[in-house]
Amino acid sequence: MKKILLAAAAVAAMVVLTGCVSVNTSDGATAVPQPGSCHPGYAAKFSHKNVRVEGNAQVNVLFGIFAWGTEGFADNSKLSTFSFLPSPENFAKSAAVYNTCQANKVDTLLGTRYIVTVTDYFVFKTVKCKVAGFPAVMNGVVEKKPYLTVDGKLLWLSEKPTVLK
Repeated sequence: MKKILLAAAAVAAMVVLTGCVSVNTSDGATAVPQPGSCHPGYAAKFSHKNVRVEGNAQVNVLFGIFAWGTEGFADNSKLSTFSFLPSPENFAKSAAVYNTCQANKVDTLLGTRYIVTVTDYFVFKTVKCKVAGFPAVMNGVVEKKPYLTVDGKLLWLSEKPTVLK
């Protein structure tokens, strides 16, 4: 009987003390993100550098609800989710973008690439995110003008299109 209990305790300890690790690599931005505070009649102008920068962040999550381990989050990273339990992976990505922008004194990252590593112990989870991208600084705005297409759609563009279809 002692051997069965000892074996069951060993199996339970292995389940609790070992965790799953998953790594996810993704490509983030496909276009220049527009700040949420920008008026619809204006487009932001960015200048960028052709040197890739990197940054990282780590978020610890307890019971899938309580998260800690980072100072700030990037609000224009288009990663926040509106759900009852927000995604810790998105928190880590947003924190990594924030840390990278703060360290390099830039406003946003272009062509972002994320590497997310999740270590899950069922009750406790550690999410590490490494982000790389090209730094960009917003240096002005351009007024958008309304243009009508042939089928009656209204487009707000910063420069006149050559052909409207």
